[in-house]
Amino acid sequence: MSRLEIRNVCASYGRTKVLHDVTLPPVQDGQILGLLGPNASGKSTLVRRLSREMPGGGEILLDGADQARMAHPDLLRVLAAMPQSPPAPTVLSPTELMWSTARALALPYANAELGHKIEDIFSELGLTEYAFAPLLTLSGGKRQLVGLALALIRDPQFLLLDEPTSALDLHWRMVVLDLVRQRIKQKGGLAVAALHDLDLALTYCDRLALIDGGRIIATGEPAQVLTAENLARVYHVEAVITEGHGGNLRIEVLRPLRHKGGYA
Repeated sequence: MSRLEIRNVCASYGRTKVLHDVTLPPVQDGQILGLLGPNASGKSTLVRRLSREMPGGGEILLDGADQARMAHPDLLRVLAAMPQSPPAPTVLSPTELMWSTARALALPYANAELGHKIEDIFSELGLTEYAFAPLLTLSGGKRQLVGLALALIRDPQFLLLDEPTSALDLHWRMVVLDLVRQRIKQKGGLAVAALHDLDLALTYCDRLALIDGGRIIATGEPAQVLTAENLARVYHVEAVITEGHGGNLRIEVLRPLRHKGGYA
């Protein structure tokens, strides 16, 4: 079932256009769409367009409904976004932040049920021992996990993740993406994640969109998108794509390629 459709989406910062008529194949229920590309390629801007944080042209359909025309409460009921920046370091604890967010959004949970949901999410994300610690005492990685918890408490059908693992070590990167994949498989819905790590994208994403200069370079299954030719074009590296254990693809970057008179 097609849940998300993106057609001719564009966006600008002032007079500078940063997304150029982005169109992607429909995203199906239970899928993770990974957005890949170098810095300033337009990944985060596309996530912000999908969440309606940023205005722009084109058409975004959520279950056939025009995202731009949805009432804000209706949008919040089905869509949650985890921004690139973790929650600010304040005196509030993760527990206080979760409770205040849930009540501000009028989530339909009685106190006992909400308390159990928060405990379960904290347990899955390794946050139980930090549940009552002020955020200002937590590392950037822990606060990033709190940011994901704030999105997951809503059980969204459309989960938008902007660099969700940037401050995490390899173990917690895999924990986060395992959890995201498990939740959308069990509860339905889909996820769109802007990522930097190509190997994690190969492992966890059902579909990829490779973006450069605000334009789609390639889209499709991971093996179709992450080719040696595309990596040379977008990342300016020479790479070899091999088949690893269990038939999974692996990327071996050999060397940088000269780019615009120097090394990228």
